[in-house]
Amino acid sequence: MSKELIPLDLPYDLIKATAFSGLVPVELVPYVKPALEEFRNEMAAELGMPDYAQIDKGELPSRRNGQVGGGMTKKWLPLPRLCWPGIIKTGIF
Repeated sequence: MSKELIPLDLPYDLIKATAFSGLVPVELVPYVKPALEEFRNEMAAELGMPDYAQIDKGELPSRRNGQVGGGMTKKWLPLPRLCWPGIIKTGIF
């Protein structure tokens, strides 16, 4: 198995992957975006930044912004593992 990295034009590829794969249906975007913003603000509050929604993110060090995104990812990753057994038992896939 090759361990070569495949060069990607990340912004375009990321947009293409999410837009055309149907990860978030267009009809749900108005609901998903506010939910993600709320989740981001809750994560920031847990990290000691209660006014994260009003903070100019450009003035924050990248480490602080990265802590918020990383914290979101850490909380989000276990969710599919918890849901898969139920999905498999019901025969959805």
